[in-house]
Amino acid sequence: MRRSVRKRTSSARSLMNMTPMIDVTFLLLTFFMLASHFASAEKVKVDLPRPDDNQAADRRLKDKVIINMLHVEGETEPRLQLGPVPVASVNDLGGRLREVGELNPNVQVILRADRRLPYGQVREVMEAVAGANLTRLQVVTDLEPGR
Repeated sequence: MRRSVRKRTSSARSLMNMTPMIDVTFLLLTFFMLASHFASAEKVKVDLPRPDDNQAADRRLKDKVIINMLHVEGETEPRLQLGPVPVASVNDLGGRLREVGELNPNVQVILRADRRLPYGQVREVMEAVAGANLTRLQVVTDLEPGR
């Protein structure tokens, strides 16, 4: 009987507790799933215009504001978003941009407008950016032909 007892105790000592490792794995999985969701929330699908010969460079700026102008069939006004947050009108957008400009006057404003929108509506948003005293404006275009 003693031999069977010894075998059980020696095999019990060699097993590892996997619960903490499984917990850490699930925490990391949850973190990366949430982080990727937040990163993609700002980039809404917009049909961008294509430039002919542009040498635009993709820069990662720490202080940036993304404005999305979405074309909605049947509506005369575009749908505006400041990052992932919807904005009711160009006047509201101007007010929010003034608040951002007061905090950081060197903020980079990135304007993503749908190709189907009239230039006059895009111009109104550009004027709202200028009215907030923000001078660093980028207009995003589609560099891939055939999309």
